[in-house]
Amino acid sequence: MKRLTVILGIVLSLITSGCSAGEDNPGVQSTDENEVPSTSVTQWTDKMELFMEYPLPVKSSPGKFVIHLSVMEDFKAIQGGAITLSFQHQSGQTFQVKRDYLLREGIFNPMVELPLAGPYLFTLNYIGPRVSETFQIDDFVVYESAEEIPKEPESGAEAITFLKEQQWKIEFRTEPAQVRPMRGSIQAIGEVLPRQLSYAEITSPVEGVLRVEHNQAMVIPGAVVKKGQILATFSPQLGSVDSWIDRKLAYEYAKTEYERAQRLKQKNAISNREFEELKNNYLIQKAGYEAYTQSDNSDLFQLRAPIDGTVTEVTILPGQKISAGQKLMTIINLSTVWLRINLFEKDYYRMQTPEGAALIVPGLKSAIILEGRDFRLLSMGNMVDADTRTIPILLEIANPDNILKIGQMTQVELYTTSATRSLSIPESALYEDDAQQIVFVHAEGESFEKRAVQTGSRYKGWISIQSGLKEGERVVTQGGYLVKLASTSKEIGHGHAH
Repeated sequence: MKRLTVILGIVLSLITSGCSAGEDNPGVQSTDENEVPSTSVTQWTDKMELFMEYPLPVKSSPGKFVIHLSVMEDFKAIQGGAITLSFQHQSGQTFQVKRDYLLREGIFNPMVELPLAGPYLFTLNYIGPRVSETFQIDDFVVYESAEEIPKEPESGAEAITFLKEQQWKIEFRTEPAQVRPMRGSIQAIGEVLPRQLSYAEITSPVEGVLRVEHNQAMVIPGAVVKKGQILATFSPQLGSVDSWIDRKLAYEYAKTEYERAQRLKQKNAISNREFEELKNNYLIQKAGYEAYTQSDNSDLFQLRAPIDGTVTEVTILPGQKISAGQKLMTIINLSTVWLRINLFEKDYYRMQTPEGAALIVPGLKSAIILEGRDFRLLSMGNMVDADTRTIPILLEIANPDNILKIGQMTQVELYTTSATRSLSIPESALYEDDAQQIVFVHAEGESFEKRAVQTGSRYKGWISIQSGLKEGERVVTQGGYLVKLASTSKEIGHGHAH
């Protein structure tokens, strides 16, 4: 683990090499004790994020503004465009600073000098190739002299520094905690089973031979078939017991006997009992014969698919001799499957009637949500398993795009209540640290805070927050592991200047 941390530290150091101080970086800040203190502003809109650092302005003293602009669609740096900084003094006079080129990717670096002390209405307008946005910066004041700048109390919070140059070079995203509909849920493990009417294990009803010349197009495992489609063709084997010839001869004999009985019946030369016996035998033989006779050549037996589905197993090869009752192949229709869930006793009595479910399948980016017609409770068990102390329930569920496979085990969240509104965040924002559940709060542009939270139910990729966050606070939902790493390494989260 230490080796992994060192490697990731090196990677992040390389990522931020473009923001190191040097002769080609004219914005390196002085460490002089008399230096004018700086401040920062962070704003988020639907389209953009602004992170701006600048020295607290003093009348007629130039100050360099460092303006970072990100596009919220992908949280990447802007690649061009122009900005206009408008400062309207309380007297009504307006001053503007424009810049139409970047210091480097994502960053404008204009120099601002204002001649009047006092409060200003500060507006920053950006026009770019992808998006355009306007930001209003409140409480912007120009001081008469450096001595008038009030001293800010030092914050006791320990911030994690993760630079914009780092954020822009990885998959990174933050989202606000928001109040949204959530449901109570029970977590369990489910096993995917075939639906009875969607599973066919096909055995041969007759003896025969799979001749190569008749089975050039015999189905293979993985083939998608329709009901009635030919799967294989048998040639009868003479002299065998329960062969196709036997079935055909039995049918033809029963037909001949029934036709003779009809003629005798017209002459009252046969009893009703004997006539009915011959008739019933004919109907039985006819049904058995016609159920399999679907070939233009009635001397061949064609095995046809009883259901729509996918051939999952084929146990025969052309040229083989087939026995009656021998297993030939299996067909499964995966559009609808069953899900068996074993619930612990305490959860069983909490659940009552489930109203939906989410399936968390390893390898899928998002859960499979099942509600309404996609979800049906078939049965609830009445016996506790002596070994596992669980009670089974059986669901019938839709299986979009045949994602779920028979025999697969999947994590299940059973929804137990109607939706109620509660503060929630995406599940991807949640991490474990020292047996605590934590999130990384995006305090401002390059500053983050590790925060312990109490969580509640999960629903559709979101998790409710019972304490530790306020509505509107932004949490890291992508790239959080590297922020977590930065919290443990001063080297990774170093400060910088432009």
